[in-house]
Amino acid sequence: MRLATSIALIVTLCALGLSLAACRSGSDADLETMEYAISMISLDGPATAHVTSGNNIEVEGNATNNDKFQHDVFFTATLWDAGNNSVGTATGKLEDWPAGHHGIYKLVGTAKSTTWARVTVVVSKVTEHVRGHKEE
Repeated sequence: MRLATSIALIVTLCALGLSLAACRSGSDADLETMEYAISMISLDGPATAHVTSGNNIEVEGNATNNDKFQHDVFFTATLWDAGNNSVGTATGKLEDWPAGHHGIYKLVGTAKSTTWARVTVVVSKVTEHVRGHKEE
């Protein structure tokens, strides 16, 4: 009798565990918020910018995906003059960027001036494994 009760209890607990897992799989509960995903991307050192032709620019830098998920990571760079005025922007992304990997981003854009005092880069958006963004 005790053995039958123990087996019934184990079977019931296993069934409950499996049903809870089935309810969660594939839902947004397994995904991250945009804010958290962005916070897991580190910009490693300063970015560099140069003119490629005319008013076209390229911005390059290093970053790390410190997250446990692969992501598509979008970057935005802004070029600033000595008066702290924006003189150019560049955008780009690292697609299907694996968790824990370092990468080099290359952003392209345009500038109103061929001289600037500094370059800033931000992670503007993260998709893939993020709530509200469908897998592509």
